[in-house]
Amino acid sequence: MSLRADTDSPERRPATRPQPKRHPGGPRRGPFTDHSHFVSVMKIALPALAALLLGLVVVWPKLSRLDSGFKLGFANLSPKAVDTLVMKNARYFGIDESNRPFAVTAETATQAPGDQDLIYLVNPKADFTSTSGANIVVDAVAGIYHQSTKVLDLSGGVNLYHDTGYEIHTPTATVELANNSARGFDPVEGHGPQGAISSAGFEITGKRHDITFTGKSQLNLRAVSHKAQDKGRGKGAKTQ
Repeated sequence: MSLRADTDSPERRPATRPQPKRHPGGPRRGPFTDHSHFVSVMKIALPALAALLLGLVVVWPKLSRLDSGFKLGFANLSPKAVDTLVMKNARYFGIDESNRPFAVTAETATQAPGDQDLIYLVNPKADFTSTSGANIVVDAVAGIYHQSTKVLDLSGGVNLYHDTGYEIHTPTATVELANNSARGFDPVEGHGPQGAISSAGFEITGKRHDITFTGKSQLNLRAVSHKAQDKGRGKGAKTQ
């Protein structure tokens, strides 16, 4: 009797390890592989996006100017124009010889080229108190202010308002703010509580609330009661 091994018997065959299934599109990635890929992409995309935004910030103002047709260039200015100082809504405040304040304002103040003492004014207005204590306001179309002497030369049509109720109009006038005086040598037209007056000039220099009309003058008085005359005596304008 002989013995032999039956190698073909299923009970005797060695067990084989099952082979993993392959993905039809290639090797299958796990969750950690996908996260690493996302991080790698963001490392490139984020700096690129930041650079793009920075470029837009730099270029956008230039694009806006091109759209509006605005162009930058060098102005052809003379050296005198560059050295000239111009101020809008100018205001100058000072004190007179009696320590009383005065003010000079203007829409535009331009320093004279080569002379810091002269200031050219457009629509100037001066507010000051006379020696007698009267409040006076004067305005004009144009003026020149001398800073060292505090003298204001007005032209182009001058309007002067006195706190007694008088107002006068004349082509030119000079106001000396240092000693609270004003004068003019051109024809004057004025009116107030006592009537209307015309003259060849005027002065405000006295210690009383007086406006002195100089040269050939004409006064048309209004009819007033005796009580009003007594009340206003010593405060009216006088003529010469």
